[in-house]
Amino acid sequence: MLREYFCAGATPRYWRLSALLMTLYLGSIALALVFGPGFTTPWARAAAALAPVPPVLGFVVLEFRRIRAADELRQRIELEAATTALALGIPVLLALGLLDGAGVLPVRMILASPVLIGVYLLAQLWAHWRYR
Repeated sequence: MLREYFCAGATPRYWRLSALLMTLYLGSIALALVFGPGFTTPWARAAAALAPVPPVLGFVVLEFRRIRAADELRQRIELEAATTALALGIPVLLALGLLDGAGVLPVRMILASPVLIGVYLLAQLWAHWRYR
């Protein structure tokens, strides 16, 4: 059932590429956290800090390909989920940033991605429920 919600149109090739990208992402995060602070030049620290970005961009391309290969209804569900997640996620992140700025609640910006992904998954469930 959950596969129908979140993985419609996922092929074995999609899963292989997804596993490869996740491995690259986790490896680059580990390297950035372990070796990044040890670099002395700002350019090397920046390169280590930004190392996880290419695998994330790979996920974006992979998802666009999956969605573009889907039928029109699935594309509409994905579009509604993405716009709902953006419309709800941005105010949540703004509120968290403002609370952090005011010193009320310390929030690390690394939480932005999981917050947006969580809102997106909930929005996808909602959009799928609407069109069942």
